[in-house]
Amino acid sequence: MPLSAIQRRTLRAFLRAIAVVEPLQREFAASQGISLGDLYAIRVLARLGEVPVSRYGAELGLARSTITNVVDRLERAALVARVASPGDRRVTLVRLTETGREAMEARARFAESDVARRLLALDEADQVALAEILERILATRPEPDGAMPSDTAGEPEPEPEPAVAAEPEVAR
Repeated sequence: MPLSAIQRRTLRAFLRAIAVVEPLQREFAASQGISLGDLYAIRVLARLGEVPVSRYGAELGLARSTITNVVDRLERAALVARVASPGDRRVTLVRLTETGREAMEARARFAESDVARRLLALDEADQVALAEILERILATRPEPDGAMPSDTAGEPEPEPEPAVAAEPEVAR
């Protein structure tokens, strides 16, 4: 199905915006010796704080074996550490290291970049509109076949239920 002029303009503008921001993300990830996916994982852990590895994996939507590999990589980069839970020795917790916290602080310097200055130069109404549009895009997940869900397209996903007691994670 051919795209309308508005659809082409929207996609072209979005791709140009990504082309401006992606090099900043790649440069930061490379400076830490990690991939863009690992950078996302670090941001999630910075938000969560110290948590069981199983909860961290659930937040990232990863299987147990996959989150183990992610934590292994981030641990080798000295960005995270595994620690035994003081309340249950069967549970392994993961947390940012000092190096990981410093990396997140360095990432916060994005606000000083040319891209951030251009975004923050928009008037407040445009900043709100842009934030709302981007949040809607990010909250809508495609179906496995790549199609957007017809009944929820454009609606934010509900907040996840608070975790009750996580299953104990066996320490290594």
